[in-house]
Amino acid sequence: MSKKIKLFCGPSNYHIDKIYFEEADEFIVGVDSGLKLLLEKGMAIDLAIGDFDSIDPSWISELKQKHIEIIRLEPQKNMTDLAFAVDYLYNHMEYSRIEIYGGIGGRVDHFLANLNLLKRYELSFRDDNHWIFVLKKGKHPIQHFHRYISFFALEDCYNLSLQGFKYELNNYFLGISDSLCVSNEGSGTVDFSKGRLLVVTSDDVNPFNEAPSYSSQLRHVSE
Repeated sequence: MSKKIKLFCGPSNYHIDKIYFEEADEFIVGVDSGLKLLLEKGMAIDLAIGDFDSIDPSWISELKQKHIEIIRLEPQKNMTDLAFAVDYLYNHMEYSRIEIYGGIGGRVDHFLANLNLLKRYELSFRDDNHWIFVLKKGKHPIQHFHRYISFFALEDCYNLSLQGFKYELNNYFLGISDSLCVSNEGSGTVDFSKGRLLVVTSDDVNPFNEAPSYSSQLRHVSE
């Protein structure tokens, strides 16, 4: 059976217990500062990747004693720790999907680099206030529990229809520079005949960093 890979990374601005729920046959990966979050929560870890410059060496020794696979990276390299991790998983494991926890917020350049991963691999990003994924052409029911949902064309999208959302659309051409579909609301069905669509569900960022729990609710129905 193919695994559901759940990858935890930085920045550490999210609450694992708010957005993570355990599933059968999941494979847990900690990437650098995301590994620190997992260790602090005492969660089971299947693979650790990073240069570990922010990790207590005693924790790495503990992982070794438990025979957990560790891939230590050099601090200076030609890709981010997260990009290395995704590429490694893509080339070495069979999986049904990759869910990335974190990777949103923090430095803008790192976030843009993470968005580029969505163009190359089938995966999603989550934190306390966002859920980000990409759709290929076809008809896709989407259910979510965030306040907003926005759509952006990674590639020009033809005959885009949005049904069931607060603002509906019918057979619209959404170009890559078109922001018409920002800040929609509700759940519904997306349908388009050509292109790739970036979907961003979001809440207003809470300045007190207190997030509602979606751990038992978030589902991409078309998965």
